[in-house]
Amino acid sequence: MKKSIFFDSWGWIAVVDRKDPYHETAKPFYQEYVNAGGIPITTGFAREHGMKIMEDAAHALPTFCRCSKLPSTICRSYGAGKAESSKQGIKRQERRMVGTIGDVTCFSFYANKTMTTGEGGMLCTDDDKIAKRVKVMRLHGINRDVRDRFSTGASWEYDVIAPGFKYNMPDINAALGIHQLKKVELFRKRRQRVAEAYYAALQDIPGLILPRLRCSLEDHSWYLFNVLIEPDNTKNGIDRDSFIEELAKRDIGTSVHYKPLHRMTYYKEKYGLKPEMFPNAERVFERCVSLPMFSAMSDGQLEYVVENVKDIMTG
Repeated sequence: MKKSIFFDSWGWIAVVDRKDPYHETAKPFYQEYVNAGGIPITTGFAREHGMKIMEDAAHALPTFCRCSKLPSTICRSYGAGKAESSKQGIKRQERRMVGTIGDVTCFSFYANKTMTTGEGGMLCTDDDKIAKRVKVMRLHGINRDVRDRFSTGASWEYDVIAPGFKYNMPDINAALGIHQLKKVELFRKRRQRVAEAYYAALQDIPGLILPRLRCSLEDHSWYLFNVLIEPDNTKNGIDRDSFIEELAKRDIGTSVHYKPLHRMTYYKEKYGLKPEMFPNAERVFERCVSLPMFSAMSDGQLEYVVENVKDIMTG
């Protein structure tokens, strides 16, 4: 049986620290990559070590990677400085959309994602064996789908060949998704506008660390805009939780993305995970907060958020 191995992170990107004794003997069969917040990732480490790649792209439609040969380096998501535009040191290479990079890529179309079908998701793969298995398992383990069985002249015969699930997307949800898909780039551009406004207005605030991207603004889906609050560097000593509380008093909603797996009861108990195994994830979790980010955000709403963030951080 394959064993699950948990890696620490740098910013939002899961990486393998070859000097980490917890992982020094780990030889994963596959590695899961997460496009957290919509950040494009590269998968060179997994490819170099012959691992399969499972990509979590729940935040990442549309996200692009501009690498024709994926290197072992990754986009680093946090640090001082401004966002780097596509004209500042980004070498133009093959532009590949998320869903065409990993062996399997999983998308979410929940109501608050970059596009929605109300509920549901999508799995992309270019592996015929995986695709065939998924089609069987998503609908009760039946070896033929409805289209095959009920098309004119088709045989009604079918068989249950595995203990499958009821995971197929209803047609009504899919109909909604088709039209959402036509607008997905429009939605992304509107969120990018919000991100650019945050970068322009919230620079150089002591203790407020904005996302630093080594990718073009256009390649990011901008599902989230995560910042870090460093209480030791703020003018008033405010920490992340107090910052959230102050914004809430002013009717500004925020969230924390995300609570690390090693803090979840199931994973702690089943795998014996402890905070000291993941110092980078701990550091980010204790400081991170997501500012409001949605495609329909008005100029007035954006200005209100910016003004209050500045007031709370510098007041």
